[in-house]
Amino acid sequence: MPRSCLWPLLAWLLPLAGALGSRFHLWPWWIGFAICFIGALVSLILLVCLPWSRNRYASGLGALPLLLPLLFVVQALRMPLINDVSTDPYNPPLLRWAAELRTAQDLPINSAPLKAVEAKPGPLFTRASPAEVVIEANELMQELGWQVRPSPDGLDAVVTTGWFGFQDDVALRVFAGPKETRIDMRSASRQGQSDLGTNRARIEDFLIRLNERLGQAYKPNLKP
Repeated sequence: MPRSCLWPLLAWLLPLAGALGSRFHLWPWWIGFAICFIGALVSLILLVCLPWSRNRYASGLGALPLLLPLLFVVQALRMPLINDVSTDPYNPPLLRWAAELRTAQDLPINSAPLKAVEAKPGPLFTRASPAEVVIEANELMQELGWQVRPSPDGLDAVVTTGWFGFQDDVALRVFAGPKETRIDMRSASRQGQSDLGTNRARIEDFLIRLNERLGQAYKPNLKP
C-alpha cells in the first residue's frame, strides 16, 4: 500500500474501531472516544496539509471523517444541555431498574423536578385499559430490541444505542383516570451531559408507535 494512502485509511478506521469496539464491549466508552479523537486529529492534519500533499485525492478522502465530529458539535450547540427527558418533568416516572443497574461510573439518577425544556413531549391519553397498554407497550419494546422488566406502575427498559453501545434507561408509567388512561414516559442517559436530542426523539417515536397499536384513540400530545 502506498504510504500516502496509509494516513487516510487510518482516518477512517480509527473512528470505526473506536465506536464499534465500545459497542461490543472491547473497551470502555471513553477509550472509544479517545480513539475517535485521534482519528479526528489525523483527519485534521490531512486537511491542513492538503495543499502540499502528493496525493490530494487520498488526503481529501482522509479529511472527510472530520465532518462527523463537526456535525456533533453543531448539534450539541443547538440542543439544550439535558440528558433526562419526561412527559411529566415535575413528577416523572421513577427509574427503579436504573437504580439497580447504574454504577459509580454512570451519571446519578436525577431527582424531581427534571429540567424543563421547550418542545418537551407530552403524555399519551387513550381509552384502552392499563392492562392493555402494558401488554402493547411490552410487545413494542421487545420488537425494538429493548430489555424490558415490569414495574409497579408500568414498565422499565434499557435501550442500547447503535454506536458506542451507550445504555439509556426508560420508564413507562400507566395511570387509570376516571375516563381515560394516561401514559407517561421517561428516558435518561447514563453518560454525557447532553443527549443531542436522543431521549426526546425516543419518547416521541415510541408514543406514536404505541398510539397506532392502541387504535389511535388519542394522538400523543407532542408539542412542536
